[in-house]
Amino acid sequence: MDPILVEIAKEYANRLTVTRLDIDHSPKTPPKYNVTAIPTLHVFKGGKIVATRIGPATKSNVAQLIAPHL
Repeated sequence: MDPILVEIAKEYANRLTVTRLDIDHSPKTPPKYNVTAIPTLHVFKGGKIVATRIGPATKSNVAQLIAPHL
């Protein structure tokens, strides 16, 4: 997923922020956001989750997930 997210971050550089969380180093965070599987992608807007994808994704899948929220 990292290469896909790097591409998305570059392509949408001035429109969104892409971040990654290592759950091994932040074990309290996944339950806070109801993460039960890896990978999980959440799209946040205004501090709230507006879209989620669970499982592997392609660049196209990620772009489709974020497009309505830009």
